[in-house]
Amino acid sequence: VAACIPGPPGTCAMLARVGALTQAGRGAVLRPAKAPLVSSVAAPALRAPKGRLISSVASPSPLPERVSPEAIKQRQPKPDTWKDSRVTYRGGLYRSKGRSLFGRLMGRWRGTTIDLNHDFRLWHRHEEASRHVRLWLESLFLSQTLQRLIFPDLTIVAAVSAGIVAYNQQLLHAAMEHSAELAAKVASETALQVTMLPGMIALPTEPFSLSGFALGLLVTFRTQACHGRYVEARILWGTLVNVSRDIASRILCTVPPTSAANLALREKGMRLIRSFPRSIKYHLTVDGFNQDIDIYSYTDKDLLAKTDEYLRDELAIIWNEEESHGIAGLREGQAPSPAADLDFPNRLLRASVRSRPLWVVQELGTVTAAIRKSGAAGPMEVAILDNRLLEYNNVLGAMDRIMRTPI
Repeated sequence: VAACIPGPPGTCAMLARVGALTQAGRGAVLRPAKAPLVSSVAAPALRAPKGRLISSVASPSPLPERVSPEAIKQRQPKPDTWKDSRVTYRGGLYRSKGRSLFGRLMGRWRGTTIDLNHDFRLWHRHEEASRHVRLWLESLFLSQTLQRLIFPDLTIVAAVSAGIVAYNQQLLHAAMEHSAELAAKVASETALQVTMLPGMIALPTEPFSLSGFALGLLVTFRTQACHGRYVEARILWGTLVNVSRDIASRILCTVPPTSAANLALREKGMRLIRSFPRSIKYHLTVDGFNQDIDIYSYTDKDLLAKTDEYLRDELAIIWNEEESHGIAGLREGQAPSPAADLDFPNRLLRASVRSRPLWVVQELGTVTAAIRKSGAAGPMEVAILDNRLLEYNNVLGAMDRIMRTPI
């Protein structure tokens, strides 16, 4: 796409940059931009000592050091060493010190498996002749699905069954000690024959035979429903990636960098597009997919403050003045626009904002309205941008529906 769209210098590089940033990276992990850590020019958005962005007027003093993209990446789960095509997420939910010993042990055993985006190397490995044997071995010993079934569900069923069998055997041996005829009968039985005595615990087999077919249909339905939700979510994320690329290319190619106002619109539009998937990540997860957040060690208020701090760190990489050259596609030696809205993270993280992704879409709507008002684009181009923003809303609504609706 970038190679086929004409535009000012830097447009193609920006399209490739936005496309990489709006993807899910490795699975659900978002890869932050390769942004400078410290700006040499003071910007309106500075970093406070407690991790807050504060408003400041420009001054020749250097900016405080920001959290680096590498440090943010360390907060996110890494691919499994035994299979680099997936991530086993055991975040603070499973490692929490606030949980009981049983809860922590169960968390060590159970995790959430997240498949990663395949590249050519992973596809080559996936198509090897030994893939079925490897899949069977991985499923037998390392499958998270099997581990979640074994403990605690199958473990409890097996323990109860073993207790009932031991109880029945105890009754049988006690009866055999007082009856030689019974002992001779038991000795002559095969392994498939069972002697039942009064007092033994047993269930008739008819209910299991009648309900087996219905249970099979139920399991099949739930499996199809789960897979359908996964496929729908994957399609929604792909739609988000494509719409983000399209909006970015249309803004960059429609609004020329010929004035300070146009530069501000380009900069704000690109920053908002990059902020949208990050706001969705924190909107749909309790910890922002940061494995070092121990959700049981925080109250609801403190947990919200912690996730806000982490989201602020990711937004700070986007909303800083040095990013202006990479975002707006400025020519060599051209200064960034002083009208760029660099205070946006503060407004986004206000307590009054109930849905942050929706707020980002609303701000993108103000950008398209400003483009229409400035005359930089015709009615047809602005109408197309508005329709693409509607797709953003549709994607956000569908993601909310999946998250809030259990099977």
